[in-house]
Amino acid sequence: MEAKVENEIDRLAALQVIDRQLKEKRERLALLTSEIDDFATRLSQQSEELAHLNAERNALEAQRVDLEARSEVEGGRIRDNRMRMNRVRNEKELLALRREVDLAKEANKQLEEQIIAAMEGLETLDQRRTAAEQAFAALQADSAQATASRKEEIEALGAEVDAILAHRDETARGLSGSLRAKYEQIFARRGGTAVVEVRNGTCQGCHMHVPPQLFNELKKFRDIRSCPNCHRILYYRPEPTDAPTSDGG
Repeated sequence: MEAKVENEIDRLAALQVIDRQLKEKRERLALLTSEIDDFATRLSQQSEELAHLNAERNALEAQRVDLEARSEVEGGRIRDNRMRMNRVRNEKELLALRREVDLAKEANKQLEEQIIAAMEGLETLDQRRTAAEQAFAALQADSAQATASRKEEIEALGAEVDAILAHRDETARGLSGSLRAKYEQIFARRGGTAVVEVRNGTCQGCHMHVPPQLFNELKKFRDIRSCPNCHRILYYRPEPTDAPTSDGG
């Protein structure tokens, strides 16, 4: 009976070593996956920025073309009215034509100012778009290299995890279902520390003293007991100076 209990404690301690390895590798896997996702997100954001700049430039270019077309119309109107002014003899009609010419000139002046503003805006957008394209190309190169290396590591870690899981199944096979469930629950709740040593009467999980009777029983029987303070599973490893028959007095 004592051999079985000792075997269970040894198995739990060995299982915890394995589970800590699994925890570390899974956390690394999660980090690598997160980094790949981060590159994808940054690429998507950079692509969206480029698309936005292109759409903004296309809209501004369409506006410039429209402004130039309207300016051409106003210019034609000015030319037509000037030609008509050479033919009219009526002073009232001549004044009306001059008024139309003046209004067309003012409209054309405003259109030209808007065209200049549009062209300046296009120049600024082109500079921004060039910078964004260069940044996107650099990010693509970095992302491709970084993602490839991380995927290689993920593949290698996946194989390691599979091997560790097989070892874990073998190690946990001799444990009762209830004890295994208890261990896994504590492991999850206590940050990967479910089985702890009692040293000099102190739980190495919470660093609180355990009752002397419990400590003596652990030294004598090595059965499954829990820390009354942190509820971790306790085990005792004899010190090199302990006598084999010591009962812990």
